Amino acid sequence: MSEDAFVRIARFTHVAPALGAHCFIIQATSGAFRHLRADQPGLIVVRRGCKRVSSDRTDLTAGPGEAIVLPINGEWTVYNDIATGGDYRAEAFMFSPELVDAYTDPARAPLREAAVFQPDPAFEEALQRVGQTLANSTQPDTLCRHLLGEIIVRLDALGMNLRPAAGVGLHDRVRALISRDLATEWSAGRVSSAIGVSEATLRRKLATAGTSLTDIIADVRMTRAASLLQATELPINRVALEVGYESASKFAARFRERFGLAPRDIRVSATEIARHGAEDDRVGAAAE
Repeated sequence: MSEDAFVRIARFTHVAPALGAHCFIIQATSGAFRHLRADQPGLIVVRRGCKRVSSDRTDLTAGPGEAIVLPINGEWTVYNDIATGGDYRAEAFMFSPELVDAYTDPARAPLREAAVFQPDPAFEEALQRVGQTLANSTQPDTLCRHLLGEIIVRLDALGMNLRPAAGVGLHDRVRALISRDLATEWSAGRVSSAIGVSEATLRRKLATAGTSLTDIIADVRMTRAASLLQATELPINRVALEVGYESASKFAARFRERFGLAPRDIRVSATEIARHGAEDDRVGAAAE
């Protein structure tokens, strides 16, 4: 798609329940998101600016027209760099693990790390069909399924098999559970009961993995918040509620602590903030 095609587009997220999603991301200020974890496999196509993804094993950069594939359960530092005089824009396509199982070749080795590639015109046309279909809520689920499945098959053919590289561990099961309802007060007792282990086992295994239930809850909430800020036009105080924070000011403080950016930095450029004068996060969040 040309640059002009995105001039009038706002952030959006179109979801096909239990199948996948198509998001249009706009970020006004450059920034890094450290320790982001992929709870679903995804494909991000950069449309403006630059995206960098790094981990202990890889360091990749994608510019306009290039795509980065993120396998499920990986963890990276993601840096979105705005274009000169503009912003960062990208399309993201997410796929449910069940859909991946249905459309990938189990004989092929799964993708273990992030990968970058240049989609050809046929691939871009396939992405456009997915976007148009998911935007139309009257389209049948079977059509959404097959069009999303086509993307998975195309990636598989390019050597990027989206199946999990390993079995689903306790950490991933806990994350998946919490992700389904971020507003719930997830106590250790409630989580252990839902996944069928004792509280002692839950705490011990998470500690062995170098984390805790509190850490996982906070991480899932902040990761979801970043996605909502980038790919929806929900007001900031509504984003706070969606991820389990009744106080917009507390949410803003936690977000800045986690990512080094205020929530409004996603929506408002640093130049614009400087022009109008800096306000504290509480006032900025409440005003939204």
